[in-house]
Amino acid sequence: MTRGRLSPGDVFAGYTVERLLGVGGMSEVYLVAGHETLKILNADASRSERLRAKFVMEAEIAGTLHHPNIVSVHAHGETDGQLWMSMHYVEGYSAARIVARGQIALEVRRAARIVGEVAKGLDYAHAQGVLHRDVKPSNILISTGARPDGYEQVLLSDWGIARLVDDETPLARGGTVLTSIQYAAPEVLRGESLSPQTDIYALGATLVELLTGKPPYPLATPLAIMDAQLGASPPVVTERRRTLRKGLDTVVATALAKDPADRYETCQDLADAVERALTAPAPEPPPRRSPFGAGLRSVLRRHH
Repeated sequence: MTRGRLSPGDVFAGYTVERLLGVGGMSEVYLVAGHETLKILNADASRSERLRAKFVMEAEIAGTLHHPNIVSVHAHGETDGQLWMSMHYVEGYSAARIVARGQIALEVRRAARIVGEVAKGLDYAHAQGVLHRDVKPSNILISTGARPDGYEQVLLSDWGIARLVDDETPLARGGTVLTSIQYAAPEVLRGESLSPQTDIYALGATLVELLTGKPPYPLATPLAIMDAQLGASPPVVTERRRTLRKGLDTVVATALAKDPADRYETCQDLADAVERALTAPAPEPPPRRSPFGAGLRSVLRRHH
């Protein structure tokens, strides 16, 4: 049996609905009593075995992850023929929203902190044997709730295509890429085995967007973006934003290396490299040259 959209006060799977938070292509999300989020697979998606399997995989994998920088799943099940999961409620917005659709780049220290917080969550997941496989600004949530240290809380969400590290299920098959190609590492697009370095690539691509307001390869078509991910040099972020420290170019080049073996070993290594680039002493300015030039100076010396 399927149902219509829930209203405030309705009870579903034992949860009392307070309000609708959003509607996606395959699910509805509600705020429920107890300051939790209830995500319900919609009726159309519930008829697809593939989407049902994806939903269950997200609930099962995210349910094993308990970390301050990860949106945790508390419970999941099936009621009246529809799958659901309850999650930690994050009152805030996504990192994609704060770069204002490519028009505004973040303050550099804030961008570095967001990447550093996501890095902690990812390294924890990798230590549990889990790859996120879809790291991007829209899956990074920024909480507006107050913290004792005064900082905003940063959480990684949407584990819908996450898999165990040893799961050989490809993200690219039959000409379809099951991820966001703006942040997809070359091995994803080639349908090869993935590793923590795949998430590190996506985190590096996210860093580029947070720093410059645009993803690494802001091209017009998916095919052009895929070609760039496979063969183009990493972007030079200081050419996009002249005030950035030059060391960030090296950080981005390493994070977005085409060969996974050339990338950082851990996400924390990437975050640490960003911090070093930001705290390195500014280069000395070049010595000032005389406006008269060397030729005139030599003439003056001969006349003395």
